[in-house]
Amino acid sequence: MSSTQKTFLAVNFGCRVNMAETNQWSQILIDQGYLPTKSNPDIILVNTCSITKKGEKESINKIKFFCQKYPKSKIYVSGCANFEKIKDLKNISIFKNDQKEKLLKELQSSYTHHINDKFSHTNRFLLKIQSGCNQFCSYCIVPFKRPQLFSLPIPQAVKTVKKAVKDGYREIIITGVNIDQYQYDFSDLIKSLLDQTNIKLISFGSIPINCIDDKFINLFKSYPHRLSHFLHIPIQSGSDKIIKLMNRPYNSKKIVNTFNQLKNIPRPIKGGVGGGFSFGTDIIVGFPAETDKDFQNTLKLCQKIGFSKIHVFKYSPRPNTKARILFENSPKIPKEILKDRSNLIFQNKLPFHQTPEN
Repeated sequence: MSSTQKTFLAVNFGCRVNMAETNQWSQILIDQGYLPTKSNPDIILVNTCSITKKGEKESINKIKFFCQKYPKSKIYVSGCANFEKIKDLKNISIFKNDQKEKLLKELQSSYTHHINDKFSHTNRFLLKIQSGCNQFCSYCIVPFKRPQLFSLPIPQAVKTVKKAVKDGYREIIITGVNIDQYQYDFSDLIKSLLDQTNIKLISFGSIPINCIDDKFINLFKSYPHRLSHFLHIPIQSGSDKIIKLMNRPYNSKKIVNTFNQLKNIPRPIKGGVGGGFSFGTDIIVGFPAETDKDFQNTLKLCQKIGFSKIHVFKYSPRPNTKARILFENSPKIPKEILKDRSNLIFQNKLPFHQTPEN
C-alpha cells in the first residue's frame, strides 16, 4: 500500500441490517478510491446500536476510543445510539438514520467482496430488503430511532442478487429491521429470487413469525435445496400475558402452530428437529410483571419447540418505551432470579454453541 493511498476502517455494532448498511457505506468509500485497513485510517465509519443499554454503551465507548487513538482521522457515526453523548467530540460527523438511508438508497442494497467484511470471505451476502418499524413493541427503542419505512422493490432485489452472484457470492442472507413490514409481499420476493437468479442458497437473519404463511411454507416444499434449513424466529416469550404486554402481534397458540407446520415439511436434510429444520429464537427474561408462572410458560414452550440456538436477553429498560413505565411501576425482579431464568432458558436448548447476553 503506497503512502498516499486513502484508507478507511469500518466498525459495526448491532443487527445484520446495520452490518448490511456498513457494507454499503464501505462500498461508497471503495468506489471513491479508499481501501479498508485496520490501522491509521483516514476515515472511520462507526454504525452504532442502542437495542440494549449495554450495546449503546459499547458503541459510544468505541467512538471515544477512536477519537483518542486516531485524532487525525475523520470519524463518521450513524446508527441508533444517543449522539448527545458524543456531539462535542472533535472530528465527528453524525449521520442520522434517515440521512444514512438517503446516502445508501442509490446502491439498492448492493456491495462487492472488496468491502472485506466478516461474511464475504465465505461468499455470503447480506441483502437488506427492509428498514424502519412502527410496530412499537413496548420494550423496543427501534421505532423511535428508525421510523422511516423502506422496502427494496422485488425487481431491484433480483438485480442486486444477480450482481452479487456474478461477483462470486453463493448465499444471500435476507435481513430487515422488521420484515413483517416489507411492503411487496415477502413470499413473492423469495420466490422471485429463486426463479430469476442462480443464487445457491437463501437464508434468513431473523424472520418474524407472521411472515411464515402458507405461501412461504410451500416454497420449502418446492425448493428444498435452495432455502436454509435453519430459521431464527424471535418469540420473546411463551406467556400470552407477557406477549400482550410486549405488544407482539401473535400469541402462544400461533407460535406452536407455526413451528408444527414447519416441522411437518419433508426435508432431505439429516439432523435438526422435525423435517430437517433447526430453529433459533430470541427470549427476553425479566420483562416487567413477569411472574414465575409466566417464565415457566416460556420455558415449557422452548422445550416443546426444541430450539438449537437461543439468544437470551435480560430485560433492558429503554427511553420513551411503554415497558419502561411498566418497569418503573412494577416490583423489581432480583438479579439472582434473572440469572437463574437466563440460565434455565439457555440450558434447555439443543446442543449449539451460544451464550446468554449479560
